[in-house]
Amino acid sequence: MSEIRRDEIIYEEGWRDNHADATPEPAEETEEKSPAPESREEQSRPLLTILQLVLCMAAALVLFLLKAMDSGAYHSFMRAYQEEMSKPVISQEVFDAIDWNSIFGGKQVTVTATPDELPAR
Repeated sequence: MSEIRRDEIIYEEGWRDNHADATPEPAEETEEKSPAPESREEQSRPLLTILQLVLCMAAALVLFLLKAMDSGAYHSFMRAYQEEMSKPVISQEVFDAIDWNSIFGGKQVTVTATPDELPAR
């Protein structure tokens, strides 16, 4: 029996025949093709991300400074923020209009074990 060696490469029969039909395309000696220009949306994504990061950092810095100075503006902002956060995301009318029984209710599923699945007593 033949022994498999890791330092040998074994090819399947006829592997050259499959690749012989593919002819390489001649290389054109023209100007190098530059990559296709990105769409305007793709070009503006990094700028938008940086802008959002800068605005968030500026807002956090302003709030930190207002809190450090124990300003009344900070406390009024936090009160308004807490009130907004305590409001429900879905209005009560929409919440009540949902048929929760059809989502969570329904028929109960009973699972029975076969005799071979039952534990031996």
